[in-house]
Amino acid sequence: MSQDGPSAHMSSMPSSLTATEPTNLAICDCTKASHEHGTRDMYGYHKCRCIPCGTANREYYRSTAHLTRTRKWADAELARKRIFQLREAGLTMEAMADLSTVNIANLHYILRGPGGRTVKRVLTSTLDALNAISYKDIAGWELTGDTRVDGTVPRLQTMALQAAGWCPEDLSELSGVGRQTFNKLLRGFGTTEEMRRRIDSLYTGLRRTAPPQDTPLQQMRVRRALRKAEANGWTVDMADDAEHARAA
Repeated sequence: MSQDGPSAHMSSMPSSLTATEPTNLAICDCTKASHEHGTRDMYGYHKCRCIPCGTANREYYRSTAHLTRTRKWADAELARKRIFQLREAGLTMEAMADLSTVNIANLHYILRGPGGRTVKRVLTSTLDALNAISYKDIAGWELTGDTRVDGTVPRLQTMALQAAGWCPEDLSELSGVGRQTFNKLLRGFGTTEEMRRRIDSLYTGLRRTAPPQDTPLQQMRVRRALRKAEANGWTVDMADDAEHARAA
């Protein structure tokens, strides 16, 4: 075979469901999987469907099934309530992840679920880790300027300011926050506590104010900001009801 890559290997692999004996393989020198029939590598990577390889694959899942059965599960609603309690106590999602050692992606998954569907259960260890966060932990958790925080509120504030006509260049110049930071926020990323404070201060000073339009450049920037806001459905009051944990 002169072709390279896994597709070349797979295209010539045996795939008969009724083959009871190992069949000849095409020449394959890849190092990603075993070439021996009757193994899970042959079934999974090389897509061999002869009976010996199929048997090896079934035996693998039978031998590891107990790992899934022995997991202990808890009601996900209890985990959601605990997350809301911790947020009301002043912890960000990032802080919860740090204090509980639960991956932040798992915390967001518990709240939102796949495709907006409600998650029904979580691992008991996840719920235990969230419940283990004490008020002493909350009081002792220090929010520094470099601490990563949720970007929802500064994102809404940025959108609201652009809906009022303030362009990214103006926001960056007035706040000292780089345009890349604003761009990342609008794409759904988080930010740091220092950047959150700066954007909050900027929003407090500029909310519901009109940007200057004394020069053609300023007028062009305002039109561009308004077009972007209109295209995305942003409004000047969209950040008013956002939950915002201010630094003490």
